[in-house]
Amino acid sequence: MACAASGVMLLSAAPAGAGPGHGPKAGVPASSKPARGSVRFATTGDNSEIRRVVPIARRKWAKKRVVMSIGPGALPTFHRHDILRTDGEVQITTTCVDLGTPRCIGRHYGFSPREDARIVLANRREASGGEGTKVIAETHSLRCHQERPQRNHHCVLVFTPKPTTIRHPHRLPCRPSTCRLNLVVEADHKHARDGQVIVIGADTPEGTVRQDKGRLNAITLHKHVPPPKRYRTANVRSHSIPIAPSGKAGRRVIYSERINNLRKGDVIEASARHLVTIASLPYPSFVGTDLILSRGPHSVSPTGVAKGAVSTSGHLTEANGFNCTHGASAYSSPCRTTKAGAVRIRHTIAQNGHSIPLYLNVVCAGKAKRAQPQPNDAMHVLSDGALVVRRYRAP
Repeated sequence: MACAASGVMLLSAAPAGAGPGHGPKAGVPASSKPARGSVRFATTGDNSEIRRVVPIARRKWAKKRVVMSIGPGALPTFHRHDILRTDGEVQITTTCVDLGTPRCIGRHYGFSPREDARIVLANRREASGGEGTKVIAETHSLRCHQERPQRNHHCVLVFTPKPTTIRHPHRLPCRPSTCRLNLVVEADHKHARDGQVIVIGADTPEGTVRQDKGRLNAITLHKHVPPPKRYRTANVRSHSIPIAPSGKAGRRVIYSERINNLRKGDVIEASARHLVTIASLPYPSFVGTDLILSRGPHSVSPTGVAKGAVSTSGHLTEANGFNCTHGASAYSSPCRTTKAGAVRIRHTIAQNGHSIPLYLNVVCAGKAKRAQPQPNDAMHVLSDGALVVRRYRAP
């Protein structure tokens, strides 16, 4: 695994059985003639965000900005009939709700801005729309609620896995060998004024921006790739998520799916949704979730072989989330979380010649907002969700 200067991780899956000297080396741009039946993977990886704030406009898409980007050093050259699968997440935060506090970033506002996100194929890193871009995925609009006590503070825009077929490479907005994938975010409200912004990531009490809260992924299927192995579970493993003072101390696995016979070069794509209620709590709660690969169905973080043999140390997504509220907001109890991510298997998962299974876990944690939790406080998981996993393997 190698990292480009922009933070994009260069990850490629050579055809199974390829020995030394076959396939691209780490850090080397993709060949213009990919091997027959290849699966390629690229991700912005850790610390994906390239922008701290996005201005709030008066009109939708008027002040859109690129917040993540995968460049041609990671994406392969596109050929006719290639299938490009994209997924991603970006956490946005409303800020400056209180006047005269260090936490305020930009200019104070009390309204709830609308947010949208797109993934575009583009010819430049800064290209956010119009000529030189092609929209290939969009999220649903949400309005991240700003006013207390129903303040969401954080909201997550999620791109669930979506395929795009490259039918005419010469009609792309970029040369097939130099295309970029850009994740574009916009915020708007009719009462917006200059200097009002949303944060990409999270604001801190000190007035800084904490990022590493999302990423953008791309899987390219070239020529004859077998259909993926599909796994699905709706079996809830933890029906109660404790509200712990630190948040992480109360992490629990909601869904877990066993995956056998993982080989070097496999690409794992996953999406999940789950529903929690805070009806038993007298305060709003932060709901944080991530997707991981680990050795056991109850593991809340990657360990051992899962951490060393999987790209981004076994994390398919970053841990991110939102404030679930009792009253009307973008996330009103019961609150639904959607997650989407992907990783590449860097080494065959085996010991003494025998395959070792890994488990893809949906991990959730809760934290009280503007309140002191009691020892037995907990959110409750409802039976209305599922985890779906696909394993792609070159022939």
